[in-house]
Amino acid sequence: MSDIRFFALGGQDERGKNLYILEVDNDLFILDAGIKFPEKGIFGVDVVIPNFEFLKENKERIKGIFISNCSAYNMGSVVYLCKEINLPIYCNEITSHVLKIKAQRSRLKNIEQNLNMIQDKQILKFGNVKVEVFRTTSSTPQSFGYAFHTDKGIIVYAGDYIIDGQEQSYFSTDFRHLSNIGEAGVLALISDAETASRSGFTVPNHTITNYISAPFKEKKTKIAVGLFEEDIFKLGEIVTVAKENGRKIAVYGDTMKAVLESNLICDNFCIKPEDLISNEEYMKSENGVLIIAGNGDVLYSKLAKIANGNDNVVEFGEKDLIIIATPPAPGIEKRHAQILDELARTDARVVALSDKNIWSMHASYEDIKVMTSIMKPKYFVPIKSLYKDFLRAEQAAIDAGVESQNVGIIDNGEILILSKNHLAISEENIKKTNDVYVNGFEIADIGNVVLNERKQLATDGVIIVGATLDARNKELISLLDIQIRGVIYIKDDGVIFNLLQKAIESIIIKGQEQFKENPKAYDIAELKKEMVSKIRSTIKQESGKQPMALVIINEIDEKEYVPHVRASRNVNNFKNYKPRNTTKTNLRSNNQPKKDDNKEN
Repeated sequence: MSDIRFFALGGQDERGKNLYILEVDNDLFILDAGIKFPEKGIFGVDVVIPNFEFLKENKERIKGIFISNCSAYNMGSVVYLCKEINLPIYCNEITSHVLKIKAQRSRLKNIEQNLNMIQDKQILKFGNVKVEVFRTTSSTPQSFGYAFHTDKGIIVYAGDYIIDGQEQSYFSTDFRHLSNIGEAGVLALISDAETASRSGFTVPNHTITNYISAPFKEKKTKIAVGLFEEDIFKLGEIVTVAKENGRKIAVYGDTMKAVLESNLICDNFCIKPEDLISNEEYMKSENGVLIIAGNGDVLYSKLAKIANGNDNVVEFGEKDLIIIATPPAPGIEKRHAQILDELARTDARVVALSDKNIWSMHASYEDIKVMTSIMKPKYFVPIKSLYKDFLRAEQAAIDAGVESQNVGIIDNGEILILSKNHLAISEENIKKTNDVYVNGFEIADIGNVVLNERKQLATDGVIIVGATLDARNKELISLLDIQIRGVIYIKDDGVIFNLLQKAIESIIIKGQEQFKENPKAYDIAELKKEMVSKIRSTIKQESGKQPMALVIINEIDEKEYVPHVRASRNVNNFKNYKPRNTTKTNLRSNNQPKKDDNKEN
């Protein structure tokens, strides 16, 4: 049997875009396929996904994709991947439900035939490999981890998890099951290290009940709660507190609404149809609860829409309370601060729960130590985080008994070789692990050149110049059309216009003289380049900016030019109208009398 190989197409030394591959006997098992949100300064991009080129080239070897939960960081790019490759998807029922909604929005058909809903403790067989499913505690119910039983030992992909021995609900972990897997002989533990830098356990810092109980007891106060779609654990807390205080619940967000109205979590949250109201009913109520949900910037866009008074149904009033129950996600911290400022301008009260008090449901230092102690792996591989967090997770694993030389830290594209005797990074690697940008639901071919141009447009603006030349002698036969956007204030346009007009006209005259001397040497492309260079240098000298410059030159034969006549409202007159032929033979001079005038005389 060949060595087991593990590598990442995304998720290493970055936040989100998680996509990992376990290779056993030449078979590929995909572990999660998520997104991340674009960094500040990347314009016109909604989300970032991994590069699927390696998977497309090796699609015949793929046995399936195994999803931990319905978090955007773990399953956000599954829909995009399924557009490229037809492959089986293994996930829990809620993840399956969310995937169907996402597929419908992105117009991806027939995804249902690829969905395979699996259960805790279920064992899947792929040749000599058995995949055992186990449940973990995270922000979504029945989050899964996977234990791959191979001839060399068990490879455990822990997914998202925290250690909570008190949890007995839909979110609980079966620690006896985990212990049985550990006793069977774990070769490697692949563990989430996103929040390994946090000391102690995540529990009980992940709950928000203590922070929202008092506001929910207030009389005649409507409450709007903003949270991310994957925060179903927090959703359960909100529902519980709302029901305890006799408040009806409305949902602003199609995905969260579909999940809440489904039978998937109603029984666990004790939700009845009469507990739910529409957004219109929420606005008429005195103590309703509105849950505003979305992924990343979508959540903030919904809040901004309501705050600015652009929503047709919902608005915030002076008796309302707005609670931002989710700390900012990586990559959108600035947007989080901006929306708090926008909400503060409304008449409503605003409470934002800080990440210092409310921790995301990912493993902290002690959680990693406990999971490592339960699994007793020979090798430890930290994933889903930045390098500094990998080092903290490494120390936690060493504290739990893993030898320091048996910790494998890899970057995207690096291949980790797992054998019974050694752990090593291969000399070969996966070359294409770059970010892929998505506009809406379409994967866009956006390179650094396009991104730099968008940044330049955003910071320095654009100048567009239009000119019409006579094709016979290259003479300017129209006024210059100069459009300036995002460069200077309108009141300064006059000065800039004059400078640009003189500079451009001089270049045109220079080209006209060159054409007279040697027509073959005249190059309109070079003329445009010279104009662009002159425009940018002039603007930089006058305003300090370097805008994009676009030059459009039209050449026409003025002798044969026939002006376009706009249709008259009088249809009969327009039918009888014939455009004048602008030749010298029928052009009347100013001194030539009209025929009608001669008749009068």
